[in-house]
Amino acid sequence: MEQLKEFINHIRIEKRYSEHTVRAYADDLTQFFHHLQKDTPKKKLLNAQQSDVRHWMIEMVNSGNSPRTLRRKIASLKTFYNYALRTGSLNLNPADGVILPKLKKNLPDFIKESSIEQLFDNNLFPSGFTGVRDKLVLELFYATGMRLSEMVRLTRKDIDLYKDEIRILGKRNKERLVPLTHTAVNLLKEYLRIADNEFGVRDTDALILSNKGQICYPKMIQRIVGRYLGESTTLEKKSPHILRHTFATHMLNNGADLNAVKELLGHANLAATEIYTHNTYEKLKSIYKQAHPRA
Repeated sequence: MEQLKEFINHIRIEKRYSEHTVRAYADDLTQFFHHLQKDTPKKKLLNAQQSDVRHWMIEMVNSGNSPRTLRRKIASLKTFYNYALRTGSLNLNPADGVILPKLKKNLPDFIKESSIEQLFDNNLFPSGFTGVRDKLVLELFYATGMRLSEMVRLTRKDIDLYKDEIRILGKRNKERLVPLTHTAVNLLKEYLRIADNEFGVRDTDALILSNKGQICYPKMIQRIVGRYLGESTTLEKKSPHILRHTFATHMLNNGADLNAVKELLGHANLAATEIYTHNTYEKLKSIYKQAHPRA
């Protein structure tokens, strides 16, 4: 397992992958290693053949794993073996050429523009710090399209109320600047004033705080978003990512350039952003059918 340790250090230190991604790679490769050793106890990861990868896929299918899970696990193998090729530990990638199951294309869920005001209805939010904090969480997700992990890492220093922008630390520690709406800026000013009055000097510089003035955590943010989405929408999914999808879809529906949305979302490539154009296309089809005399 020495090769695996070297690879994990490589993606953690040199590639600067997130801890969540590093754990996923480690888990996938450890599972494959145990699969190899079931039939051949002394077999190592670098001795695997393409047939071993195919057998593992069959085993995972029979265990009820989804096509998306299978594709992610095989991608983990490919990345590890490509690293082994580059370092001279291997001459052939056993995961290459393996036929992957096709994914069903599910369009991302989002809140309709006609329904978005219901989410920010003042009657939904309690008075005081908690209500303003909760509304700010929703506003920042919708105004910037940031990820949950990115919100948790926000500090006061990331907010520039003079330039009306926010600095977001994304995947692989890549920074991006995103403009803030006037609504978000005004809400931030109110939130910071109330937080200072409520908690005074604190040990943390974190922007989003718990009800006790401590740094927020993912579950807390998920609960906040889930609560208000549950009260204002009929969507089955009620996660922070819904607001990220909503941000991207609304931007494109209102004429934003695809490359600009890509940069605002912090996507590494355009393909990840293009999924939102499907929702935009559905809107265009609807407009076409209503407007064209022969539609």
